[in-house]
Amino acid sequence: MKMNMLISQTKAESLRIIRSPFFLLFSIVMPLAFYFLFSSLSGSDRAIESTTYAQYSLMSMTAFSLISTAMSQFGIRISYERRDGWVSLLKLTPLTPAVWIGSKMIAHMGVHLLTILVIFTAGHIAYDMDLTMTQWLLCGLWLWIGSVPFLAIGSLLGTMKNADAVVAIANVVQMALAILGGLWMPMQTLPSWIQAIGQWLPSHRYAHGAWSMLSGSSPALLDWVILLGCGILFMVLSSYILNRREAV
Repeated sequence: MKMNMLISQTKAESLRIIRSPFFLLFSIVMPLAFYFLFSSLSGSDRAIESTTYAQYSLMSMTAFSLISTAMSQFGIRISYERRDGWVSLLKLTPLTPAVWIGSKMIAHMGVHLLTILVIFTAGHIAYDMDLTMTQWLLCGLWLWIGSVPFLAIGSLLGTMKNADAVVAIANVVQMALAILGGLWMPMQTLPSWIQAIGQWLPSHRYAHGAWSMLSGSSPALLDWVILLGCGILFMVLSSYILNRREAV
């Protein structure tokens, strides 16, 4: 029975995300607009990190898109549903909180996969990239699985009591992660003090893993450590806070 509820709730959540104009704008249109703008201004064929700027920026903007979805469509939504009493209403239905949050995470992972396919396809059509099928698959798989820690960050934002404040905080956090993490502009072009901070951010390690695969290397150990550490830390924190509030 729980499996049927999980499947039904996941389908409903997936449709809600895809039909949201905010998803289309912030997760598809805006990252693609930035991608084509930055590639045109910087020169799509310019060499950078043993690859071309078009390929390098494609990974950056795909990472930015998935981070934005995790913050806006996941974290903010949880906060508003808690404010509107949805969590309290769950207690009157067979739908458990585990199924509720689990369906959201599964739905977002499905939407993330769709987002990767859309952005990768757009980039390939525009610039006829010469990546091998293995590179496409490995980069896509890394970005897909690596988006989980950002869902964990989103879940922590969703624990905040003031849902309206979450919107502002989530936007600030995702923009800071994008800019300081070198997703909008290559890290080496940023001031040294930003580079010193940015290299430790999960957003930079997230994109760095994909950049490494473009040049034929594997993600660095630090990429794995920071992403896994952030994922575990923020998921534990959000679970603890939610359980504490439910117990009160």
